[in-house]
Amino acid sequence: MINLAQKILLYIHSKQKSRFQIFSPLNVLKNSQNVLILLPDEKEIIQEIKFLIPIFNSIFKQKSFLVSNEIQTLLNLSDEIPKIVYSKEQKNFIKLPTREFIKFLQLKNFDTIIDCNLGDSIFHYWITKNIDAKFKIGLYRKNSTLFNNLVMKVRTIDSVRTIYENFIFLLKL
Repeated sequence: MINLAQKILLYIHSKQKSRFQIFSPLNVLKNSQNVLILLPDEKEIIQEIKFLIPIFNSIFKQKSFLVSNEIQTLLNLSDEIPKIVYSKEQKNFIKLPTREFIKFLQLKNFDTIIDCNLGDSIFHYWITKNIDAKFKIGLYRKNSTLFNNLVMKVRTIDSVRTIYENFIFLLKL
């Protein structure tokens, strides 16, 4: 039942007109002041997530990592790393972010969202949809073009580390 409700919401969103602004992808990172980085929830790629965090930490001055409570525990992130930790309480019955959580994120005034998920994540899509950021960047997935205005297509035969290295390289251009 949850998947059906999520699929219906994705379909409805896909039929709405896109409100993306046209921009040059060059120097997106230099023009980003306050960045929200959506980390994946997949335990299988925990080493690659550990690899990403110091790189993004060095690139951006003002950033926040959105991470699940479970992954944050596995990563053992220090208090110096700016993070927003969410738990099951921030998800409603169809696994979307609650209105209160969305409002909390909207108050942070992010101008760039970077989605590091390798697979479709309806939770992260809905956060991306509801935050009014100028740049919404992510990896190409089935529904990513509905929510992101800059999408990088990757070859699925590459290793996860290679995918992330290429993603960061393209972001730095």
